[in-house]
Amino acid sequence: MRKIIIGVLFFIIVAYFGIGFYVYGESVAVPCSIVEFEKENRPDNFSLGEKADWDPSKYFVQDYETVLINTNDDVVLSGWWMETDKNAPTIIGLHGVTSGKHSPDVLLVGGMLVSEGFNYLTFDFRDHGESTCEDGVHSAGQKEIYDVKAAIDWLVNEKNIPSNKIGIHGSSFGAMVALMAQYTSDDISALSIVDTPFDFATLVREELIYQGFPPFLYEPVNHYALLFEGIDITEVSPEDGVSKGKNPMIIFNGIKSDRVLSHHTDDLINAGNQYNVEMLINRYPELSHTEIMFVYPDEFLSKIVAFFRERLN
Repeated sequence: MRKIIIGVLFFIIVAYFGIGFYVYGESVAVPCSIVEFEKENRPDNFSLGEKADWDPSKYFVQDYETVLINTNDDVVLSGWWMETDKNAPTIIGLHGVTSGKHSPDVLLVGGMLVSEGFNYLTFDFRDHGESTCEDGVHSAGQKEIYDVKAAIDWLVNEKNIPSNKIGIHGSSFGAMVALMAQYTSDDISALSIVDTPFDFATLVREELIYQGFPPFLYEPVNHYALLFEGIDITEVSPEDGVSKGKNPMIIFNGIKSDRVLSHHTDDLINAGNQYNVEMLINRYPELSHTEIMFVYPDEFLSKIVAFFRERLN
């Protein structure tokens, strides 16, 4: 009987972590390459794809530099640097999960800001695009925040950009990483946040449902990541970043988003109020996920330019 019990327990443990391994791989896998339909995009010529049907050519940036940024853990980040004036405000654009610096999300925003005299840096997170491929999975921001820190340090040390001139723009996963990055770097002065996740444990459960898995599988996923990958996917949270950084934010939220539900923005606003963070809040009942810059480009541009100019001076 004892052997049977031990055998059953062994089977349960193996099955538990086996499920965690499978679902972890399925839910956090990233391509370690440029997304096929974004391969032709560059700062000087990019398409909006299915995002919108208007011509973005007035936001093409002809003068840009391909750069490599080294992190403290031997990752090499592939980026694009667009400089207008070393004394101008500088924005770092952070892309969404499985995407990269070739995404119209970051290229359009970059072109908009450069057209208004800002400097702009965007790069591929590790395991994305042309940056170092470690293991083909994202770490829920736990490693990516150090990619952001490396990018900020590169701006300060290599381009002599004062830290009070550095802001961050992020969409979706990039927005979550932007919030979290405040926990690891003091050289951030303002943030533009579009449709951010906020409670990552809740997001994982919602993403499991979106991908066809039952939400209770979060527990084996979390335990597998902790024991076998050495990653606590909630070690640093967006709230940790908000409470430590307390940087002013302009927030955009498409309430119809089915990828990151709008209650995450509710949670961000509640945390901002709790920690006395200055927030400019823009919510759109008719918009879905990260649509704001494509559907209302003029309004979006005027708002982020006014916000960053006032706070990065």
